[in-house]
Amino acid sequence: MRIRLIGAAAAVALVAGAVLIVVPAGRPRCIELAGAETLSVPLKSLAIGVPRFFCMDDARGAKLRFVLARGSDGRIRSAYDACRQCYKYHEGFTPSGGDLICRFCGNHYPVDHMTKGKASCAPVPLDAQVSGATVKVKRADLVEGRSLF
Repeated sequence: MRIRLIGAAAAVALVAGAVLIVVPAGRPRCIELAGAETLSVPLKSLAIGVPRFFCMDDARGAKLRFVLARGSDGRIRSAYDACRQCYKYHEGFTPSGGDLICRFCGNHYPVDHMTKGKASCAPVPLDAQVSGATVKVKRADLVEGRSLF
């Protein structure tokens, strides 16, 4: 009887560990930004290969989320925190080892290719401009993508 209990406990621990590895934890925390017409992020805050999550609250109280990352070529990649296909489930992405992972279907997108899709799943591109030492995103562009959230 004792051996069965130990075996059952080990099996439960193994399954729980596998779930924690496979299923990403909660949504990544976003950095709240504010601005009248544009949202600004210091370029130096974006490390190569590391996606960072940002957000703003719109006039209707919705949290509009986006991702900025610097590719290995130094160029900035930007996307809404929403997938072209999976956005209707409102899961967005989670970062892992320099990739964005769709929290619904599990597809991985390396930072260098984060706006290219796999089948119909892909991060929705968002226009961002580099101006001097700052990355700028227009509030109007984020509000235009409100239906993704």
